[in-house]
Amino acid sequence: MHHSLIIFLRRLTVVGTLLLLTACAAQQGGPEGVLAAAEAPRYPGISLFYKHLSDDLEQECAEFQSRSMLHHCSEGEFHLSNLQQALTQSGAFQQVTIAGDHNEFQVMVSTVVLDQESGSEIGNAALSGATLMLVPIKIEKTIRAEVVITWQNLPIKRYDYTLPFNYSASLLTPTFNYRKELSQRIAAQLLGDLQQENAFAGAQVMAALEASDYGDDLGIGDSVGGYFFDEKHIFSNPFHGAVLSFIHRQFAFDHAEVFVYPVRNTDWHEAAALTQSEAENVRTELSLMQRQGNLNALELDDPTPLQWIVDGQRYDGTFYSGHLIDNEGREARTATYIFIKGDKFVRTQAVFPLVEGSAKVNNPDDFARSLLQQLEPPTESPFMARLRRERRQSIMEMSAKE
Repeated sequence: MHHSLIIFLRRLTVVGTLLLLTACAAQQGGPEGVLAAAEAPRYPGISLFYKHLSDDLEQECAEFQSRSMLHHCSEGEFHLSNLQQALTQSGAFQQVTIAGDHNEFQVMVSTVVLDQESGSEIGNAALSGATLMLVPIKIEKTIRAEVVITWQNLPIKRYDYTLPFNYSASLLTPTFNYRKELSQRIAAQLLGDLQQENAFAGAQVMAALEASDYGDDLGIGDSVGGYFFDEKHIFSNPFHGAVLSFIHRQFAFDHAEVFVYPVRNTDWHEAAALTQSEAENVRTELSLMQRQGNLNALELDDPTPLQWIVDGQRYDGTFYSGHLIDNEGREARTATYIFIKGDKFVRTQAVFPLVEGSAKVNNPDDFARSLLQQLEPPTESPFMARLRRERRQSIMEMSAKE
């Protein structure tokens, strides 16, 4: 399900809860923490993969092993299944799979274990063996690990670990699992770094991919056409962009989300056709939500083309309205406007809860117009420019073959 529609459902749920708590629709303020609710688990789903050793690590391994007969460098002591178990048990990820192709993020890992046998270790091993392991055998090794995090196979983060790995085993600790402990050590280090660097945050992912900077470059005022700006959320997918949340000045239950995200075409000048197509995409997603049981009822009006002049500039867009009932019986009317500004779609999605005796609410045209006037989207990013350039080149090569 598209992230924008997930937020849409959460908004409707929060609005319904507030309506049960109070009948006063004129109080100031609005729903709190709606977007933050999406943060548990903290991180998205990931797929784990083995990665070939880098040339540097392969050379390091060979040089270490060549020092003497007591120096050993070994691969194959690490299993992804153990890492999967450790990361799953942390509860930090929505899902952890091995070699899956349905998660946007991948974690690719390669490891070697460096082991230098010392005189004390040899003596300890002999003593432990002589006592049938009543005396613990003590082992000191070093884990060298390379971890690459990718989004759709594009690298966004790299970690290079040198981790001491000391352990002991005896007859009294028969359940010790060497490979499991090794994986848990890597998992603990990785989780600590992910938390410290907030590696999966939308702004971090965007920066790593050279996508648009919606944190600094998406400009909007504190109020727009009768609505207060509430909060901004940046998605961790460059094609989803960011969402701005607004609350009505007088009616706290009336709210609007504005989704700003790149047009997935080589150019964006045919605004009428592009916004019409995008409207159909969103309507299809809503219909899918109903079929999957996320909505009890859904009625969508036919899309209507718009042609507005704002500050002397013409904007061709698409509008449609609808009526829905969620699974708790809460009703709402929706109004959706889709325009293009710069190379970005600007999709305004307003929701008006329907309660008995409530007055009919007009479509928020003034808000949508003011938004087009005030909103400053980021310019085309290097990420999108590169994709569009590659797509144009592909089209030219296909045309040349015909």
